[in-house]
Amino acid sequence: MAAAAGEKSRSAWASATPMLLFSCFCLLMGDVLFGYDTGSFGGILANPGFLRQFATHNPKTDTYAFEPVKVSLMSSLAFIGKFLGCLIAGPAIEKYGHRMVFFALSIVSIVGVIIEITAADTGVGTGRYAQFIVGRIIVYISVGLVEVDVTTYQSEIVPASFRGLVIISLQLFLNAGAVLAVGLNKAFSTYTSGLGWKIVTAIQFVFPIFIIIFTFFIPNSPRWLLSKDREEEALQSLRRLRPQSDIDDGSCEIEIQTIREALQEQVHKGPWTDLVRGNNLRRTMLVMTTGQAFVSTYQTVFYKDNGYAAQAFTYPVILNCLGFLVVIPAMFLVEKMGRRSLLLTSYALQAFWILMLAGVGSKAEKTATENNLVVASFMLFSLSYNLGGAAIPYLLGTELPNAAVREKTQSLGAAWNVIWAFVTNYVIPYMISSLKFGTGWVFGGVSISAFIFTFFFLPETKGVALEAIDGIFETTFNPFRRSQSRVRDSENRVEELRTQDKSGKAESDIMDDKPVVSHI
Repeated sequence: MAAAAGEKSRSAWASATPMLLFSCFCLLMGDVLFGYDTGSFGGILANPGFLRQFATHNPKTDTYAFEPVKVSLMSSLAFIGKFLGCLIAGPAIEKYGHRMVFFALSIVSIVGVIIEITAADTGVGTGRYAQFIVGRIIVYISVGLVEVDVTTYQSEIVPASFRGLVIISLQLFLNAGAVLAVGLNKAFSTYTSGLGWKIVTAIQFVFPIFIIIFTFFIPNSPRWLLSKDREEEALQSLRRLRPQSDIDDGSCEIEIQTIREALQEQVHKGPWTDLVRGNNLRRTMLVMTTGQAFVSTYQTVFYKDNGYAAQAFTYPVILNCLGFLVVIPAMFLVEKMGRRSLLLTSYALQAFWILMLAGVGSKAEKTATENNLVVASFMLFSLSYNLGGAAIPYLLGTELPNAAVREKTQSLGAAWNVIWAFVTNYVIPYMISSLKFGTGWVFGGVSISAFIFTFFFLPETKGVALEAIDGIFETTFNPFRRSQSRVRDSENRVEELRTQDKSGKAESDIMDDKPVVSHI
């Protein structure tokens, strides 16, 4: 059994051609954009130059500060754009394909950044608050498109045995963007002119330009092409992604036929109503889960408002560097432990550390050791989130849905997540202002609830082909039962089709004494 598993893993990684890896990872530049925007905005909110141009001046203290309502609106209204981006991403991908959506989101991002950096002139008090919010909304439309487009594209072109590693890598690139952002925030944290925050914001031009360039070189998803009955193009696309040995022995033709026969009538895309029909309802409900904004958006503000102002720009740099590193083992653990086990571990650790922060931080008088423990708990909560809770939901959003509604399900799940992110970003400034460290009790409860939900309702999809996942949902999930006979039956059927195709090809070769290419 172990030998067979090892052989399966080796054969999968043997298909990791340069073009496949390039196609998987180059467009994660979009996640760098997402991470950079999230990380940079948290620092911009506390940047002296930004405050002098947009915030309210207090003549008695000669300081500048935002009212909580303005911070809430700047943070939360951007999610209107992300909601729209997520919601339109699925239908847009179904109609135009992943590559065209990559082009479109890049243009949208560039337009949004231009609106942001032109929202203030050079003088104090020249900030146009409404214009800056509009720019953020437009940038977040592209972020929503990225969130759905990258993950669905990756899931459709990689082998099942390292699908999790590839999609989880989005968190690595997201953290890379955040690391870059907090580093630049630190570099420009003393600038009292508008130049500092404008430079930090303008760096976002780089990412969509790279996406546009990269998109010229990647193929369309073979599965998307099949959904359009463009089978010859699907075959050519798959040949670009697979090694020469697969091309020579006809494995690409077999793979296309196997996918099509396994999907049967579900090759074509279904309407929105299919998301709630049959066992698709259960899949849709599972995809519509989880999210977090506390650490990613408000860490700088949290430190400044709770007695750590001297290190408010330094701690985020440390945290984001550590967050970047912790994703690397998570990429491998998601295939070793499985989605379910790693997600449960992540939620349990999140609950532990955020409740520790709430308990120790709420003390009226804290020792130096206790102050250090508060900072450590805050960071460990974020690292625990990066271990699984941050990226695995994106992975599940591409794995759990039926092929006919994959893009729409991911769109709806991402859009639902945005609604909760909107609410969270709006209320957190008030929570920090009134509850202080007690905010941790709220997020601790959220983590515990996520743990319970995952344990009782989420099945394991590690190493299961996309077309075979349907078998998981043909029976009611029991968290105390390990049997996956339905999955095995489905996978056996896929393998049977593959074997029949190879046998037919071999027999034809003997009769005709020449290579045979299947035409689907």
